[in-house]
Amino acid sequence: MVTADNSTFAADISPNVLVLSRPDGFADVVLASAVLAPVRKALPDAKIFLLIREEFSGLFCNHPALDGLIFVNEDEGLRALAKKLKSVEADALAHLVYSEFVADAAKLAKIRNVAAFETDADADRDGGVTLEVIPSERSGETHEAFSNFEVLAPFGVPAEDKPHLNITPNPDEKSAATARLAQYGFAGTDYAVFNLDCNGQGHFVDAAVFSKAACWLRENAEMPIVVLGEKSEGSTERFLRFCRMTHGVPILDLRGQTTPAETAWLLAGARLCLSGENACAYLAAAMNCPLVALFVDFSSGRWFPLGHLTTNVFTGAHRFCLEPVSFYNHRASRAFSDAKMASALQFALALKEC
Repeated sequence: MVTADNSTFAADISPNVLVLSRPDGFADVVLASAVLAPVRKALPDAKIFLLIREEFSGLFCNHPALDGLIFVNEDEGLRALAKKLKSVEADALAHLVYSEFVADAAKLAKIRNVAAFETDADADRDGGVTLEVIPSERSGETHEAFSNFEVLAPFGVPAEDKPHLNITPNPDEKSAATARLAQYGFAGTDYAVFNLDCNGQGHFVDAAVFSKAACWLRENAEMPIVVLGEKSEGSTERFLRFCRMTHGVPILDLRGQTTPAETAWLLAGARLCLSGENACAYLAAAMNCPLVALFVDFSSGRWFPLGHLTTNVFTGAHRFCLEPVSFYNHRASRAFSDAKMASALQFALALKEC
C-alpha cells in the first residue's frame, strides 16, 4: 500500500494496460472524457481502456486516446467483470469514482496497481486499493474535472490547467438524429435545444424561465425549440407547464427518445442550448454548441460546464433568514433576471454565427 499526495508518488509506476473506471452517470462520464487525451500523451506506450456502462458507449466511438471500452453490468456478476479485466491483461486501474463492485472485480482479476482517493480506500473492505491518493486541500471546491486528474497522479499523468471535454460520438447516429428532426418537419440547424431536467443536486429551473427564453427567441431569432432530457413524471409536468406558457413557438418533444450519441449530434447542430441540467450542459460544451447554463443553487464551482462557448447565469435569489429550504428552492427556481437571460441568449446566438 502506498499513500502519498500528487507530488510524491514514485515516477516508475508505468502501467502496460491502464483501466479508467467511471461506472456512474451520464454527466460524470462526459466530464471524465477530459482526462483521455492527457492520459494518452503521458502514457504513449500503454494500452488505455475506459470502463463505463454500455449505454454511453456511443460517445466514445473509435476514440483516438482509447484502445477499447469495458462495460460494467452488476447483473452479470462480479466474475464476469473480472474476466473482462483479465482479458485485456490490465495491470493498473484508476477509480475516477470509487465503486465497490469494480474494486472487488479488480482484486479478483489480480490487478497490481489500483489508485483511489484515500477516503475511498478507507471504505475498501477487501484492500484492493494499492495506491491511496490524498485529495488536495481544496478538493471540496475543486472542479470535478480536476479531481479526475488527481487520482491519475500515481501514473504520471499531470493535471491540465484548462481541461477539454473530448468525446467522439458514433457518426452512424448522426443520421439517426437528423432523421428524428426531419420526421417532425424540422430541417437544417436553425433550432435551439432546451433541457428542463433537474441538476445533480435535485434543483430545477422553473418552466416559466424557459418559456420566457422561448418567447425571446421567437421575437429575435424565430427558431423552433427541441426539448431533450429524461421523460419522467416530474419532467413531464414541467414540460407541459412550459408548453402552456409558451405561445407561437414550434416545440418538438424528444425527451427519452435519443441515445447519448444522438443527443450529442443534435447539440452539435443546434444554434444554442439552454439547460439547468449537467449532462446536457457538458455535452453541449463538448460539441461546441453555445450554451447558456442556469444555476439555481449557489453550490461550489465543482460542476460548472467547461468550454469557451458557455455563459453561466445564476439565480438572483438569496435565502431569507429562517426561510424553509423548500420555499427558497421554489422561489430561486424562477428568480432569473430577464435582462441577464436576454443578454446571455443574444451572446450565445452571436457565438454560433462567428
